Amino acid sequence: MNDTYKNYLGKCIDDLGRLAPRFLYVAPVLSEVDRISQACPQLNFRVPQPVKGRKLNHLASLVNQGANICTTHALFALLTRDIYESLKDQNYILVIDEALDSVHMFEGLSASDRNLLLKDGHLYVEPETNRLRWNNRDHGRYAGKFDAIKNLCDNGNLINFDGVLIWEFPADFLQCFKQVFVLTYMFEGSPMAAHLKGAGLRYDLNTLEDGDLVSWWDHCDEAEVKAKLRNLISVYEGSANNWGASRGRSNPFSVGWLKRSEGDLRAIRAVLENWFKKGAETPTSANAWTTFKSAKRRLSGARYARGFIPCNAKGTNDYIEKRSLAYLCNIFYNPMIKRYFHDRGIEVQEELHALSEMIQWIWRSQIRRGDPITILIPSERMRSLFKRWLAASHVAELIDQDSRLAA
Repeated sequence: MNDTYKNYLGKCIDDLGRLAPRFLYVAPVLSEVDRISQACPQLNFRVPQPVKGRKLNHLASLVNQGANICTTHALFALLTRDIYESLKDQNYILVIDEALDSVHMFEGLSASDRNLLLKDGHLYVEPETNRLRWNNRDHGRYAGKFDAIKNLCDNGNLINFDGVLIWEFPADFLQCFKQVFVLTYMFEGSPMAAHLKGAGLRYDLNTLEDGDLVSWWDHCDEAEVKAKLRNLISVYEGSANNWGASRGRSNPFSVGWLKRSEGDLRAIRAVLENWFKKGAETPTSANAWTTFKSAKRRLSGARYARGFIPCNAKGTNDYIEKRSLAYLCNIFYNPMIKRYFHDRGIEVQEELHALSEMIQWIWRSQIRRGDPITILIPSERMRSLFKRWLAASHVAELIDQDSRLAA
């Protein structure tokens, strides 16, 4: 962004009417918003603040002013049609740090409330798209309990799919920007990639080489980097992995599998406590672990409980002192989201998605600054995926062979 602004300064001498580039930078967490603002002082990034109780009001005002803006994924997901129209007029460049969670299950409206609103005519399902729409012709002046639902329906965020609701970021919102950059690793494994394909939006995979954007497919060799990483990352192999062995159709450490008996989880907790005490042999301040939110309380134990990092953590340096890690997840696409994409002719790369989520989590630790780590990955599937990635010269191998990764 700094380089783009410098190029503008050089060119505007010859073209006094040239408009300065305008940036909307979207970061995963608020701490990164502050860091980006400090890293680009010439761009004078503005950070939305609460106006009349809502940061979205200030974001709308900043867009109307044509200011450079830095905000979070969470606020960006709240974009409205009015802000969208303003963005189209301002010619912004959008920079998204880490792929958006652009498609997920929506639980903000119960089935009974949805049926009630459909029955009394407040809501209807758009036949062509299956989007849930608000009946503004008859109830356009509605103000009450379902204001937020009305706004989502007006935006086109909610999809009625097979009896459930799916939240989707409107793909056309991305088309109001002059350019869109997504800064991430393994984009092909993200739901955002599947979302763009389903919407018919083309994208290119690029990387940086000597400061220039070049095709990622032609410059994705990671052999040198992986050689260094293999000397820095110790993947535990031993009896602490026994609970994660694949047996038949079971998927150890998946969301469903972790709903097992209290006795089983107590035994897993004992294994984990022993591993951190006798295997890792690091102080509690250096220990980190994760599992799904639904299992966190039942798996928390001595020597590691306070080191919990959410399994979807991205784009933060807050845990960079962690060096002994336990990854108690087995990641799969939500079955309904997977079916939703499949019905639109999009086959998701499930193994690449799982691998990407795990790598993002691991890279919250001190490995991101080149310091050694030890990691326990009891799920046989997830451990195998990580070891194959570590051995591969470039990710393109994994994309091409995605269907064989779990074999």
